[in-house]
Amino acid sequence: MSTFQHGDLKVPAGTRANGVLGEVQQASGNAITVPYTVVNGRQDGPTFVVIAGSHGNEVVGTGAAIEFARSLDPSELSGTVISVPAVNMPAVSAGVYVSPVDGINMSGPHYWDSEENGSTSRRLGALVGAVLERADFVVDVHGNNEPCSPMSMMFLENAKDEATAEVAVRMAEAFGATPVDMSAPTAHPAWLGPMDVYPAATALARGIPALMVELNGARTLVDSRRGTQGLTAILREIGMLPSATQKYEDDTRIPGRFGYWGALSASAAGIVWVRHPAGVPFSAGDLLLEITDMYGEVLEAVRAPVDGFCWWYPGAPYGQATHALPAGSTVALLAERR
Repeated sequence: MSTFQHGDLKVPAGTRANGVLGEVQQASGNAITVPYTVVNGRQDGPTFVVIAGSHGNEVVGTGAAIEFARSLDPSELSGTVISVPAVNMPAVSAGVYVSPVDGINMSGPHYWDSEENGSTSRRLGALVGAVLERADFVVDVHGNNEPCSPMSMMFLENAKDEATAEVAVRMAEAFGATPVDMSAPTAHPAWLGPMDVYPAATALARGIPALMVELNGARTLVDSRRGTQGLTAILREIGMLPSATQKYEDDTRIPGRFGYWGALSASAAGIVWVRHPAGVPFSAGDLLLEITDMYGEVLEAVRAPVDGFCWWYPGAPYGQATHALPAGSTVALLAERR
């Protein structure tokens, strides 16, 4: 295995190193940097890139990326792992969903072919994009606020070819959480943006097997270990680490095949009472939640349109606050059984 070099950072075979991808100057005279870690294996192999922190209040993914990189033994690794735990450092620092500098959602088309001379987020994206250009595999780690259930998103309709899609499925199965094919949803909400520009979908379109994963408890590191274990299991699946004596299993995994159905919205405004837990299968017609007024009177009952499960009951607005909702809010993200 040869020395890995990116910019000024040089990482000999069998070692690890920390660095910054670059910096973006601000009016204060300070610069925003993008920290990253490289673990360069002793044996030759592919390049695996994990990114997190595109949404700054989903720090569980940042924790998973950090812990994953620190857990690896370079002497056992074949190839190179690059971990970028905070691609949207302004949002991570502020604990907010999008960049507080320019309002850009970094889970979008800001990495490959990004504007090196654009706004702050686009410049940060270009720095991360230079790493993604070197990737043979990509995983983008996110998290949802509770109540939720961990899952992985496979953007299979975006894959360049069948071989790329097949490897993405293997990665999702290895990660352990319930895999969901995100292709052709019935009711995708506009506030989540077009999925074909998500980093994992973009990677697949370029022929790079990729996955997006959602962990529990976005605002803390409580579920970060699940991400670390799942990422490590992927490395074993693709041959970058030796096979384990026992296959990793996630106890939240729901048997069967699932596709993304979309989002349910509520007509009523009020308080949400979840009646069916996230991550537990339901049948079409089952009661998922009720919305009441401040006296507890039911204003609306929301039922499952299909057989499947809910991976997240968002709060308003856009899943970033509480279950006291204005009218028209998204109340559930669903996967349907296929």
